[in-house]
Amino acid sequence: MRILIRASLFLAIFLLFSFAVPGADAADKENCLMCHKYRQIGRIDEKGIKRSYYVNENIYADTTHRNVPCRDCHTYINRLPHDPVTEEVNCSNECHVKPPFSKENFSHKKIIKIYNKSVHGIKKGDSEELKAAKPYCKYCHLNPVYRTVAESRIAPTTLNRCLNCHERKGVTAAYKHITHRLRRKTSRSPQEIVQLCSRNCHADIGKMEKLKVSKESIEAVETYNESMHGKAVGLGSQKAADCVSCHATSAIHDIYKKDEPESTVNKANLVETCKQCHENVNQRFVKIDVHSAIEPEEKPVLYYMTIGLTFMFYNSVFGLIALALIETFGRKKDGIKWQIRRGTTWRGRSKRWFNKYGD
Repeated sequence: MRILIRASLFLAIFLLFSFAVPGADAADKENCLMCHKYRQIGRIDEKGIKRSYYVNENIYADTTHRNVPCRDCHTYINRLPHDPVTEEVNCSNECHVKPPFSKENFSHKKIIKIYNKSVHGIKKGDSEELKAAKPYCKYCHLNPVYRTVAESRIAPTTLNRCLNCHERKGVTAAYKHITHRLRRKTSRSPQEIVQLCSRNCHADIGKMEKLKVSKESIEAVETYNESMHGKAVGLGSQKAADCVSCHATSAIHDIYKKDEPESTVNKANLVETCKQCHENVNQRFVKIDVHSAIEPEEKPVLYYMTIGLTFMFYNSVFGLIALALIETFGRKKDGIKWQIRRGTTWRGRSKRWFNKYGD
């Protein structure tokens, strides 16, 4: 009887989880997953690289694009089964999906326009090497599965990002939609943003030199990691400034060279940029160089002061450790027991106490 009850309970749990897993059928009206659901589907391209065309149904059903029909992005496909794919997806296409508080189909055109004007957008005079090096949409947006995070991690300025794509209509519907996004948020943490900007790009000194960027830009990752912001982010802070905090507005994609008037790190805009985190910001405050490279030739006083302060810091730390070890050795030699009981590690009387006062 017990075996039957256990088997029935196991079956009930299995069926519950089976039906709880979301399906991908809603957006797959043309049965693309009929082929793409198989793990081995793919081919070897002309360069000998294996290209996988497998789509995991359950993961796809839990992503941002789960309600977008496949051919809204893959517009070049006009028959099934389709011919070999020769075109890349254009993220500025208009989708056949309406946001919950808009009558117009959703589109990334507005944000693509901002991106194209930015330093990362491809310009007419760019060399082929520079074009290939610039990050495109899929470099940053890998369509990750939603990750639940605490609402305390979400800055008020996050809401401004919604207006990059959505219209200012339908306050009630917008509120419901935005609060849903706060609970199921895909934005990266500061640590992930720093890693994204560094990986395969700004931390690659060889690539930066080939692209003939400034010395300051070549050293940007190193100097940021050495700064107060970089150290705080490296230690796990969710509030310290990352790359996007200073170099972009709530539009995220509007990153410009510092000499351009639109740049958030332009001298004329630094006060407003720093005010996002700091109070009482003035012109003297913004003169602090966040990406300062402390070199002996350029800043000898600051360089040697840094070495001196670093030496003093480590000398203090190791000095305290040495004193603790000497104290421990002395107490053990004096006969005091080392036990963790009731919040203290030392128990009993020393030999000197017994010699002086006896039993």
